[in-house]
Amino acid sequence: MIKKNILYALMIAFCLVTGCTDDEEIQVQAGFMTNKEVYEIGDQIIITNTSVAKNAQIAVCKWEVMGTVSYELTAPEPFYLDEGGDYLVRLTVTSDRGAVKSVCEKTIKVVDDGARPTADFAWNPENIVAGEEITFIDKSISVEGSEIIERQWVFGAIYSKEENPVITFGSHGKIDVSLTVTDTKRRKNTKTITVNIAKSANSLGILWSQSYDDKGYVYGTSPAVSGDGKYVYVSSSNYNLSCFTKDGERLWTFDLGQNDEPNRGTDYQHPTPTVDADGTVYVAVGDNSSTADAAKSASLYAIKGGENGGVQKWFTTIGAKSSMRPFGAPVLTDKYLMILTNSAPSIDGKHFRIYDKTSGALVYSENLSRGTYGGCVGLKDGRILVNTGQSGGKSNGTHVFFPKGDSWTRSTNEQNYAPNEQPNGSQIAVGANGEAVILCRNLGAKISTSETDAIVYCYDTKETVAGEVPVPKWYTAVKGENKQTGYGVVIAENGIIYVSTSKYITAIATDKSILWETEAVGTIFGVPAIDNDGYVYYNDTEKGSLVKLNPNTGIAMASLQLGTELRSSPTISSDGIIYVTGIMNGKPTLFAIEGAATGYAANAWSQMGGNPCKTGYMY
Repeated sequence: MIKKNILYALMIAFCLVTGCTDDEEIQVQAGFMTNKEVYEIGDQIIITNTSVAKNAQIAVCKWEVMGTVSYELTAPEPFYLDEGGDYLVRLTVTSDRGAVKSVCEKTIKVVDDGARPTADFAWNPENIVAGEEITFIDKSISVEGSEIIERQWVFGAIYSKEENPVITFGSHGKIDVSLTVTDTKRRKNTKTITVNIAKSANSLGILWSQSYDDKGYVYGTSPAVSGDGKYVYVSSSNYNLSCFTKDGERLWTFDLGQNDEPNRGTDYQHPTPTVDADGTVYVAVGDNSSTADAAKSASLYAIKGGENGGVQKWFTTIGAKSSMRPFGAPVLTDKYLMILTNSAPSIDGKHFRIYDKTSGALVYSENLSRGTYGGCVGLKDGRILVNTGQSGGKSNGTHVFFPKGDSWTRSTNEQNYAPNEQPNGSQIAVGANGEAVILCRNLGAKISTSETDAIVYCYDTKETVAGEVPVPKWYTAVKGENKQTGYGVVIAENGIIYVSTSKYITAIATDKSILWETEAVGTIFGVPAIDNDGYVYYNDTEKGSLVKLNPNTGIAMASLQLGTELRSSPTISSDGIIYVTGIMNGKPTLFAIEGAATGYAANAWSQMGGNPCKTGYMY
């Protein structure tokens, strides 16, 4: 108790000595000074804080300079102004006691004498051809008494700060080239010239681009093209199907959400359309992942395609709690239409569903082990390969369905392809020799998970027998991750396999040896595509670019900037036009790209779904 009394006495004495009383007047005066009264463009502006406080400390200094707010007890860092005019600087100081505020304002005057460097440039050789080196030469002139200290070149998506950069354009067509020069007074000037880049054997160029929806998102849905190459069909998560001609004219749009299909307009995955030989377009829509939409039904539509299309042929409900989020497109055989649902519809709990393509009648449905994220192909002998999903960190590979009269029997988990691996929504490819190639997320069944995240399996479907456990012809590790973003496999006419993962395109020989591995600049999305000259294409979603690779080396031969995101797979038409869906200016957009090819690799599994119609049914 005595110690407490002594402590109280000391505290009282301290307050008397220091004047620490509640009624003492607190004063704060905001103030600052600048190193000049009037500035010219390029002069450094230095601010000195002269604020004072009485009976308190300054706790906060809020600086408002040219629309930017900062908090420094001293002053903002020295800065420059590149344009003439009057600029207001405001300082608000606040005390630590009583939160007393004071404000000081001052206008900084910057004089512009109008003098600027003159940006100018030329190039050599004069005729620019894609794929050939071009030297751009800075011919800019500085103001007397000053010199140019900085250059910023912009060649479409290519940037350079060199004085005389050497550039190789991978795309052809018109492109804006600009040079911005800055002198010692920080005065700037820009010159822009539109140059014409001539086509070469390896170049890419945009034929046209069209936004096709004001809302929605492109996530997994790729273009589908009619067999004759005349019509292109695209959709988005906003549930609209649009038809374009190969020249970029929009013919019609069909409302796929007219029956109150769930989760319209979100950023979820949305399946790709499929086009039949008679021009009919099939699309499945609806996602019941949200609680609010759980009672609504997803739907399957058959739409008349072509110039006089956009008319519904038939429509059927898939059922409540179904989710049309698996990657890929409806598989189309001679008689049937097959779809996968991420979550099973409540009417029967079956993820895999087969419909009569003429009437839309359900003819078969079956449950899949651990659901599915996509990946289905039909074989000419009536068998069907379907990827499973995952739960609890486990998966069961790929089911094989065997025809039995007017129905099918499903392989057991032990009889599946890659039975203890996770396809994760990857797209299957089947070669003309009947060999099926499947990309999986590695769960350690054959190769340690410490060695690779992704693994590729090859099975000979001709050797697969109902009731027996199939043996893989081979398997091999590949670089990158098999994320749940619809990666997959394509097969060239010569049997070379190209695999996409998160960061790599890998070429695999028929004996499973790795020919090359190419790392993407950004992030890959979807499945590659092969043209009729053998060149390989993929979408770099992070860079918004379509990339063309040399099939022999994997070296990037061209990269064409398209949108801001390309969460889709490229589609190559029968006439060689490459179609890509993505986002540009916040809207779903279709891009048509011209290359040197005249078609897709027709005698191969050349792209997602095997062909531009996306039928998933070839061999």
